[in-house]
Amino acid sequence: MRRRIRRGLPGIAGLLLVGGALGGATLLAPRPAAAEPELLDRVVAVVDDDIVLLSHLDRSVRSSPQLQEALQMLGPGATEQQLEQKLKETRIVVLDELIDTVLIKKEAAKFQITASEADIQRYLQQLAAGNNYPSVAELRKAVIASGEFGSWEEYRQDIRDQITVYKATSMLANWAVTEAQMREYYRKMARGEDARIEVDRFVFAQAGQGSGARDEAFARAQGIARRLRAGEASDAVIAELGGDPEEYRRTIARGEIAPLLEDALFPATTGEVVGPLASGQGYVVFRVVRHLASEVLSYEEAKEGIRQKLEADAYEKAEREFRQTLRSKAHIDIRL
Repeated sequence: MRRRIRRGLPGIAGLLLVGGALGGATLLAPRPAAAEPELLDRVVAVVDDDIVLLSHLDRSVRSSPQLQEALQMLGPGATEQQLEQKLKETRIVVLDELIDTVLIKKEAAKFQITASEADIQRYLQQLAAGNNYPSVAELRKAVIASGEFGSWEEYRQDIRDQITVYKATSMLANWAVTEAQMREYYRKMARGEDARIEVDRFVFAQAGQGSGARDEAFARAQGIARRLRAGEASDAVIAELGGDPEEYRRTIARGEIAPLLEDALFPATTGEVVGPLASGQGYVVFRVVRHLASEVLSYEEAKEGIRQKLEADAYEKAEREFRQTLRSKAHIDIRL
């Protein structure tokens, strides 16, 4: 699962911080005096025809990574004013998340997107293993002992909501990554590094305009490529073509030539002949002399890591846009 459903056991780390690092200070509003009526719950947001309750918000705040990170940054010497400010900031963030969850669940229902029992069990097993519990049963005991959820079923419902939100976003938001995007990212990543290749380069320019001139240039390039592949030395071909022999030898770095030429040339092995390839000058044929030492991975070696990076970025962007779109069409009344 991706970022929004990959978290540790809700509440236990936060509970320790609240009870220990804060020196007994409470993060919730003080209870009213005994003589006054006690507020059991109230609505903190209305989302179309749905509501978000204060009890749900408070429970989500206590188990939120945002609050845990804020408390760790403040440290044990935090003042009550600092704690209240962090609580206020966290409540706003978490309430936004709950509103988004309501909207995405409604959208998921339209398309019959749900979290199956198998999805929930698989995720609970991952949570148990990730938090060093030998089984889901032990995880259940820890959740109940934390006191942050009214029941195990309430906790499972929270998990169900997270999975549903992730599945709906994955299916309804547009976040595909193409091969072209991965190759472009690789070129930018490798540019400026020591990824270089030494080649003999043979350029065959068109003598004029039109298909006849283009075909003639291609035929000459193809003939030279055939001879080089048959084992003829570059020096012999250079002597026949004429010109300064030094002009034929080139050292090329990534990013210095057109992407189509680069994609064909850099994977080639020493001695391999590449081409004829179309270029702005007509056609070009390469013979690879050597690959120069480099720390840069080849595209095939780096491809999977690039895919994961770009998919994570694309998902995050698509998720943000998806939520903004749902919010723009909804009536939201915040009563925090």
